[in-house]
Amino acid sequence: MAETMSTVIVHNIMHEMRGEAPEKCGTWNAICLADMGDTGAAFVALPQIPPRNVTWYKKGKWVHQAKIAFEKYFLRKMRKGNTDSIFEIFVLKVLGISKLQSDK
Repeated sequence: MAETMSTVIVHNIMHEMRGEAPEKCGTWNAICLADMGDTGAAFVALPQIPPRNVTWYKKGKWVHQAKIAFEKYFLRKMRKGNTDSIFEIFVLKVLGISKLQSDK
């Protein structure tokens, strides 16, 4: 959710600098990998604030490994300056998850 909100802020600041009205709004969707030592919990809440359209939760040791893999992926994409990789856009689209919505 923090990544979504910062993306919304950047888009809206760009519109403000051009003298336009803010156009984007966050979707309040949450995707989380919570690491708890050698185990963890993964959840998806669309939107995060009830009432929700989708709620999914699983726990297990696989979440710890998924979190390690995601951290490596995330740090690499930040070092490269590529905040929205084609892979990430594709996976979110296939899952029906969007980061931004238009105010209009």
